[in-house]
Amino acid sequence: MPRPYPITAGIIAGFALLAGCSKSEQQQTGNGLRSDMQLHDTAYYVANKAARVEMQGVCDNWKASQRSPFSWPSVVVETCNNVASANEAIRRTKDRDDFKKGMGI
Repeated sequence: MPRPYPITAGIIAGFALLAGCSKSEQQQTGNGLRSDMQLHDTAYYVANKAARVEMQGVCDNWKASQRSPFSWPSVVVETCNNVASANEAIRRTKDRDDFKKGMGI
């Protein structure tokens, strides 16, 4: 009695190939995604609002591209992490100052 495994495996492989690349993934060309940036640390982005805002826009474009972060260039990953850390540091400082002001300190 022949086993149906080769046919089943072929059908599963066919579906996997069809589902592997959606039209949106096929249309991704990378146009408009920048990776030509210098790597700066969090302190730089805390001190330079214009650079932070510009790089936040670049990071937002990368996030909107729906590409896996594992495929992003390392300079983009590090920059986006540093910008997020700078935004968090600024928020924490503002919250701490508001708390001190509310306490009369």
